[in-house]
Amino acid sequence: MRRFAVLLATGLLAAGCGWSPPAAPPTSTADCGPGPTADAVASEFALLPPAPWQESSRGHTADCRMFWVVVDSGDDADSPQQVLFFADGEPVGSPTPEPRPYVSVSPQGERNAVVQYQWRQGGDEPCCPTGIGTARVTLEDGRLTILDPIPGP
Repeated sequence: MRRFAVLLATGLLAAGCGWSPPAAPPTSTADCGPGPTADAVASEFALLPPAPWQESSRGHTADCRMFWVVVDSGDDADSPQQVLFFADGEPVGSPTPEPRPYVSVSPQGERNAVVQYQWRQGGDEPCCPTGIGTARVTLEDGRLTILDPIPGP
């Protein structure tokens, strides 16, 4: 019984360290097409702080009206990232004016997306931020609308 208790305690401690919610499954591009072109994404890099920006993921809402591309500026876990939103292949903005690390996006329902933000707190290692929050976004009249306050430190 003691061995079981030790194994259980060890497993619980290991599971709690560096917790990060599971990523949403990638959205299919089969129904909605490929989304914004590489040129459209690259043109948005000019609006970001100077860095070697590169695309890291992309997706779209279920109704195919809104696409997003997550770009990052490096390979480190805490490299700044930015989410670029598009409608009909044209840029419609980003929820935050400045890039932030630990950003991901997933579809929610037919028309919305959820941007998840994470941040380091206290002694968090770069790999394992414990601060977490989300903000929903949607398109209204062709414009990006942020439905919730942007979380963060």
